[in-house]
Amino acid sequence: MATATGTEFNKIFNWDGVGTSSGDYTNVTLEAQSPAGTSFTLFNSSAYYLYLGHTSKFDMAVFDIDIAGSLGALTWEYTDGDGGWTEFVPASARYEIDVDDDEGGQYDFSKDGVEIFPPNILSDWATLTVNSANVYWIRVTAASVATSPTIKRIQMRPYAAYCTTKDVYELMQLKNILSGTDFTSSTVPSQSTVEQYIMEAQSYIDMYTRKSWRPTYVANEFQPFNLNGFKLDKPDPYKILSVKIWNGANWDTKTQGRKNDYFLVPDTGMIQFSRYFLLPARFTSYNAPVWRWGGGEFTMPVKVTYLSGRDINTDIRQGGVIQDVAKKLAAMEIIRSADAGTLTVSGVDRISMESRLNSWKEEVNDNLDRMGAFEVF
Repeated sequence: MATATGTEFNKIFNWDGVGTSSGDYTNVTLEAQSPAGTSFTLFNSSAYYLYLGHTSKFDMAVFDIDIAGSLGALTWEYTDGDGGWTEFVPASARYEIDVDDDEGGQYDFSKDGVEIFPPNILSDWATLTVNSANVYWIRVTAASVATSPTIKRIQMRPYAAYCTTKDVYELMQLKNILSGTDFTSSTVPSQSTVEQYIMEAQSYIDMYTRKSWRPTYVANEFQPFNLNGFKLDKPDPYKILSVKIWNGANWDTKTQGRKNDYFLVPDTGMIQFSRYFLLPARFTSYNAPVWRWGGGEFTMPVKVTYLSGRDINTDIRQGGVIQDVAKKLAAMEIIRSADAGTLTVSGVDRISMESRLNSWKEEVNDNLDRMGAFEVF
């Protein structure tokens, strides 16, 4: 099974927060692109910034930590349409914190984790040239630094993960109608509008098939306790960020690994407890009878946070079909929403356009039905 992988950032810089010459930025892009590469340190002091940049807009960053950091409050900013920086609150800081869990809240670089950048918050996001790189930027700094985190890898998820705006442009054969090879900010529809159509198509595909071909973040999924393990709700999990078990006093964080507490079997989506795993201390230190496990406060006592999804680029059995469905769904929305006169060559009547629309609709529905019923183990 081809599990999902994030896309690599085009540029990742460490900035000392002082100068603006090239020597004031440390380029750690290559280090961040390989899990086997050299780890690098972030936030040497509270003046430092981490810059994350890509030629396409992105809504997720995934951080693999080597050495945990201990940081003060984080400030996140994006490049706005006025050529400056706008502060925003990322998604993790908006999560409801479990009153029984002292963790939660905004991602803080103390462990492997994910930060989400909601597109509706970054509505005027624009490219900006930083250290000779003109891309979409997000940067973050810490109010204080007790321990600087060391990073192994940073990846991202683009807005348009299943296909690109250029894919849609070519499907609609617009190169003979509009100048250029892709939608831009000045075309009708604009590139940002087509990106929105692609995002809607991705959500529809995921909902219809009950699968995903992009990294999907699942936070705090509750499961019953079973010594034989349990199956995660989302298909195709590939990275477990945390497993916690309620022990009657607090959430006890377990360690991943066959020789530790648990391990993931990606092909089945099962979390298996290792042979060395013991029942929580609640059974002995709190003298709770065995029958209470699974009832009362022990109802759904396992809490899991993880990443799931397939890789559209390496899933040879379904990836190409999903890409085709996504670009046709986006193109169908363009035809339905836009002035057809701006998109069709003079002399092409509405009947042929509607015929194409109906043909795509039939193909999309047939493929989605097949993808929804098709399982790979």
